[in-house]
Amino acid sequence: MPLYRERGVEVTVNPDGWLVLCDGLTGKEHFYPPPFTVAWIALQRWGGDPHLATDEIAEMWQEDPAETLTAVQKWLTELRTARLIRDDHR
Repeated sequence: MPLYRERGVEVTVNPDGWLVLCDGLTGKEHFYPPPFTVAWIALQRWGGDPHLATDEIAEMWQEDPAETLTAVQKWLTELRTARLIRDDHR
């Protein structure tokens, strides 16, 4: 299922690899360490499909795919709760 940024959310990757998602409506910045940057990029590459994205990540890092999927799904729930992403196209 595709993921969409909420309107006004800006995405930046700092030189140190940290992912920054900024809510343009509130100005609040959300910072995530480099492993989340990798997850964000993989999700973009795979059309928002967490299964395909985490398969790629798990293979690259030689991690358990199920554990990687669980971690990414938890993070996506946090992003939805913070209203940084949504599942439907508006």
